[in-house]
Amino acid sequence: MTFRAVKPIDATSYGIDIPENSRNEVDSFIAAAAVAAPALAQQSPKERAQLLREIATQIEASRATLIESACAETALPEARIAGEITRTTVQFELFARLVESGKHLGVVIDKADPNYSPAPRPDLRKMNAPLGVVAIFAASNFPLAFSVAGGDAASAIASGNAVVAKAHPSHPNTCAIVEKAIKAALAKCKLSQDSYAIVQGPDPQITHWLALHPAVKAIGFTGSEIVGRILVDLAATRPEPIPVYAEMGSLNPIFVTSSAIADRSEALAKGIVDSALMGSGQFCTKPGLIFAPNNPEFIATVKSHLATLAVAPLLSKSIAERYSKAISHLASQAKLEVASGISTEQGFGVTPTVFITDWATASQNPELLEEHFGPTTVIITCKEEEFLAIATSLKGQLTATIQGTDADKPESLLALLAQKAGRVIWNGFPTGVAVTTAMNHGGPWPASSSHTTSVGTDAIYRFMRPVAYQGFSQSVLPKALQDSNPWSVPQSIN
Repeated sequence: MTFRAVKPIDATSYGIDIPENSRNEVDSFIAAAAVAAPALAQQSPKERAQLLREIATQIEASRATLIESACAETALPEARIAGEITRTTVQFELFARLVESGKHLGVVIDKADPNYSPAPRPDLRKMNAPLGVVAIFAASNFPLAFSVAGGDAASAIASGNAVVAKAHPSHPNTCAIVEKAIKAALAKCKLSQDSYAIVQGPDPQITHWLALHPAVKAIGFTGSEIVGRILVDLAATRPEPIPVYAEMGSLNPIFVTSSAIADRSEALAKGIVDSALMGSGQFCTKPGLIFAPNNPEFIATVKSHLATLAVAPLLSKSIAERYSKAISHLASQAKLEVASGISTEQGFGVTPTVFITDWATASQNPELLEEHFGPTTVIITCKEEEFLAIATSLKGQLTATIQGTDADKPESLLALLAQKAGRVIWNGFPTGVAVTTAMNHGGPWPASSSHTTSVGTDAIYRFMRPVAYQGFSQSVLPKALQDSNPWSVPQSIN
């Protein structure tokens, strides 16, 4: 059985016929990866860093074909795809630097001490080790940066794991180009090309085959809460349960103070709309809830700016249909003002829409407080004194933002939002996630399934586990734990 990509711009097919992988093929990919994994695990920090940089080089060498393919399969502009390619290669370089330093191994050595209290201490040496085979699931909205060589895959490879990645059926040709690049890098580094494979096909059962295979030791996922929950539940039913690191989206609330509106009403109103519509509203960091005082001028600017804007077609027919159905349903609700932008008619085009209501209405209509993937947001008017109670009622978030001025005293709200979100923002917008060590991209459920990050170098620790060695002679210890320290990695001793 084969399938083809569909161009969102006009709903026509694109690229070659892609064979859908059978269960036997998926099983064989995973089994081969398990055989290849030990060679990756035994690499020195220098060798691993070389592999990561070679992957970045091979992906960069494929830039022209990746831009052509990804633009066709997603309807995203060339500048966006070019930026994603750069972000993808930068992620590999960041992990290369970390791995080269050896810090990720977390080496701790406590030498034998007969006088240790409360009892004599044996020689103990601990370091982080890779898990084996990791299953990665590509996201629909980032065909490169969160796809088969995105942050999840890069961090899994950087930590020394073999990877079997589920290509997203919306951009199978792009995923195939990336697979070819990674396999070329493996070959150049004299490693088995079985260390990495992608699985193609729209069959939902592929998700089950990957999640339930006994050789898979962890899962990385970026996507919807529905599929994230399926993966978490599947992993829990296995004879050997495994961790699922799922990033599942968020409402990313913005709390706007009266002083912020008085200071910069027009810029703030336009900035919120632009952030909500960025990438056609298909970012997991899109601001989906805006809490603000009832200021007619501010609301009027939102509506007038929105009326001038159109967005690119959505990523797939199913996403566009779900969006349009949800918007039509919400628009029929009472006590709800609807503001619209310019409709895009061709392909999987939709109409950007903003809903305006008050907190009394929104609090009684749970659908208004749910994520709707696409170019929409909900502005909820309320008193600033209600901010704390509103924030308390919200579920876990990837981000939470306060738009204010120096005249505000945000400490109480900030403390509460820090409990609710993985990243809190002052006078900024949540769209745009910097790829850096200090970034945290994750949050309490349902934003993500664990208290970890899927962006930044700390993402590597999701796919490692600590191993302690007790009483072994120097000759049999892993090199990172030996007193001679031949890899020159950081060692915390005694």
